[in-house]
Amino acid sequence: ALYDDMVPAFDVLGKKSFFLGEMGNGAKMKLVVNMIMGSMMNAFSEGLCLADKSGLSPQTLLDVLDLGAIANPMFKMKGPSMLQGSYNPAFPLKHQQKDMRLALSLGDENAVSMPVAAASNEAFKKARSLGLGDLDFSVVHEVLKGTGGSG
Repeated sequence: ALYDDMVPAFDVLGKKSFFLGEMGNGAKMKLVVNMIMGSMMNAFSEGLCLADKSGLSPQTLLDVLDLGAIANPMFKMKGPSMLQGSYNPAFPLKHQQKDMRLALSLGDENAVSMPVAAASNEAFKKARSLGLGDLDFSVVHEVLKGTGGSG
């Protein structure tokens, strides 16, 4: 009932609101969303590296991705700055890695195997160890470039 009473205020604050049930489910949802985002960023970075090392234009890859079924705002927004090596923080890598760690813990609590998220977390941890934690989470691309795209 309290949620229903607050929907008009929520509508002013954001695009959409969701009733997620018991206390703490909002935090869990945030971890799941950020885990997906972090995993996508790692796959995107590997794709950019693979295109480049294979003699393809990374910019052309961005253009192709923007037309296909996996077109999404994150690739469109982050891709050009990644190609320029510009990582002004919108979401610092240290926070992305923290959320990956917490999402993996949530997976452990619920017996959910998450090998893709675990591999992505390792790439973010490597970036933090290189002192990149305060830059945008897309700076993980630099780590993947430095290891030939293997993470």
